[in-house]
Amino acid sequence: MKVSTKALMGAALCLMLSAGRADAQLFRGELGDPTKLKDGPNFDYGGWVQVGWQDRNDGAFTGNGFFQNQKEFGNVNLNQLYTYVAKTANGENGLDWGFRVDTMYGVDGNEAQAFGNVRPNKWDFLNGFGGPGDPQPHGAYEFAAPQAYVEFAVGDLTTKAGHFYTPIGYEVVTSPNNFFLSRQLTFYNSEPFTHTGVLSTYKVSDTFNVTGGWTLGWDTGFTAFQGGSNIVAGLTWNASENVTIYNYGAVGDFGWRGNGFINSLIASLTWTERWSTVHQIDWLATDGRNAAGDLYNFAVDGITGDSVGVINYSFFKLTDKVSWGNRYEIYKADGATYTTMTAGVNWKPHPNLIFRPEVRRNHSNVPNDL
Repeated sequence: MKVSTKALMGAALCLMLSAGRADAQLFRGELGDPTKLKDGPNFDYGGWVQVGWQDRNDGAFTGNGFFQNQKEFGNVNLNQLYTYVAKTANGENGLDWGFRVDTMYGVDGNEAQAFGNVRPNKWDFLNGFGGPGDPQPHGAYEFAAPQAYVEFAVGDLTTKAGHFYTPIGYEVVTSPNNFFLSRQLTFYNSEPFTHTGVLSTYKVSDTFNVTGGWTLGWDTGFTAFQGGSNIVAGLTWNASENVTIYNYGAVGDFGWRGNGFINSLIASLTWTERWSTVHQIDWLATDGRNAAGDLYNFAVDGITGDSVGVINYSFFKLTDKVSWGNRYEIYKADGATYTTMTAGVNWKPHPNLIFRPEVRRNHSNVPNDL
């Protein structure tokens, strides 16, 4: 992973697909809720468009690991053209069913594809939809179908079966759910993006729920690579009005990443009406090997074998429409240490429009790396 040690600059525009009211106050005043193309009590559909620019490689999404041959930085890109349709299962009145299907096109598409299948023509990987090695060239742009699942609910128990995003970690693939345009090294290199399998969540109380299930390894779409089979489990605990704890992980055969475990512990703290922080610790240990039979080494292969990630965020709400954020990450992967420092602003002049300029600095103790 070759990344400059100089600071990076980036900016993104994220527009949710909808038609909302205009607001003459661009920086102050009540923001309101974003509107959707369809927003029903149990059924809705919508999406978003994100366009972004970064001046150089960031060690995460902009052309790294398997995707170093795709130069995504230095250009104004369509990151995500995203659509979804969903019906939520509601078990309050007995057995109910639901579903969700998501699609995405853009330079972020390869992260959401089921690249853990490794073999071509399995779900959305190496089947003409774009991506490294795909026989149909799309440049840096790819199509992905990151979610396609059915859901059942009865009482306080909800179960989904199919292809879905992982519950592990704080940052996610979907752009509107992140503060920054850039991503953690931990998220990109040491956490799964998607799973295929079965996952159940039980609401123990109003403040505590538990999740457990089985999946076909990491980042697979309706198939298992090299016998991938692992348990995914975790919990969410609202310890108080101002403290929420998330602890999710996986153990077993991750397929393309070998055997091992990952655990992600997150604490979300609200200190005042305007100031909040998030603190995350990830621990990954695997025995995956490269083509030469050696254990994966991040500095050599661009794939992490063992890592610890410590990430801290601080968010300050200046107005309902303007927020300031900082992220500091220490990522220790296979004996090497990497740090990232990011600062940025979220400006929402409209409930369905976000501008996200940021500055990020990377550092590594590995010569010519990060």
